[in-house]
Amino acid sequence: MRDDFFTILEALCNLKIRITLNTNGTLITKELAKRLADYPIKSYTVSLDGASADVHDPFRGQGSFDKTLAGIQNLITEKCNVLISTTVTQCNYRDLENIVLLGKKLGATGVRFNEVVYVGNAACFNKKLVMTPQEKFGLLDKIKELRNKFGGFLSGSIIQIADIMDEIKNNCKEELPLRINSCGAATVKCTIRPDGWVTPCDVIWDITAGNLRETSLYEIWHNSPLFQELREPVEIKEKDIPECKGCEYLRLCYKGHRCRPYYNPGKLFEHKELYCWNDKVMRSA
Repeated sequence: MRDDFFTILEALCNLKIRITLNTNGTLITKELAKRLADYPIKSYTVSLDGASADVHDPFRGQGSFDKTLAGIQNLITEKCNVLISTTVTQCNYRDLENIVLLGKKLGATGVRFNEVVYVGNAACFNKKLVMTPQEKFGLLDKIKELRNKFGGFLSGSIIQIADIMDEIKNNCKEELPLRINSCGAATVKCTIRPDGWVTPCDVIWDITAGNLRETSLYEIWHNSPLFQELREPVEIKEKDIPECKGCEYLRLCYKGHRCRPYYNPGKLFEHKELYCWNDKVMRSA
């Protein structure tokens, strides 16, 4: 943990903003949880990628499961709102109900299931993480079953994907050209990297708008050409992704997140093993 963490937290508390904290939970001792509880932190999002050490530790390091569990328990003991966040991959998609049951047992406010964003370490180990189209469809069936059981306790992008898939089945399909509207990136949020670079979203971690060592956040937020561009919709045409013409899953791959196709829409198809939902395309690859 940064030595100046509480200095930063004190400064944030003087601003009219909503404060949340994302953490792996491993450093949250009883003493630290008690100290954190004195601050107006709205909620704590704790990463948990399995309901046991056998599933979680290969993601996060040996011994991390027990430390994360202790961190969650310490926060909940201090009456802090804890949301468990699980990144769903080929390694843990069979363990989701166990994670929900564990979240219930611990007293979490909910469990969030998100798809993988292939940046950072995830980009290095994508072959171990990526799910086949068949596994993805099986996952959606499981998510529907879990939502019927646990209702609003569940959230996350996987839930949204299940809803989109239902719409596709009801013939709410997309055709080219696709209009991609702005999302939260550069409109209600941005990401500040540890090295001071500011990017609109962690989905495009390497696309930077300026560095806080040289430019104020106010200047970047209001005047960055990159931020201004992402606040406008973009149209993806057939010439950009000719391989995807006629695919019924266009919406799943390209819509809903302005950042994902930012660089070049065709690059998503180049990495179809990571993103594609079309089993026919994958078998012909």
